[in-house]
Amino acid sequence: MIKDDAIAGEFTEEVDASDADIRRLALSFIQEAWEDGLSHGIDSTALAHAALFSAMMDLVSLYGEEAVSKFAQEIPERVERGDYSLERRLH
Repeated sequence: MIKDDAIAGEFTEEVDASDADIRRLALSFIQEAWEDGLSHGIDSTALAHAALFSAMMDLVSLYGEEAVSKFAQEIPERVERGDYSLERRLH
């Protein structure tokens, strides 16, 4: 469930959304905040470090250090596979 104010701009009701829809919406919020930070003169490296720190902190609070450590061990393989590249090919 997401509140439709996240999409339409004003709250009227909660709507069903797929996990993919929620993730796309979440990414759009992050991208908007990123652009806002850039427009205020914060360099992209500082934004990236802050975003990673915030994400890892949240994941640790939700799943614990051991689970997040295991997740983090998979990141190099995903980077090499191109999961985080803009030019990656989707199969």
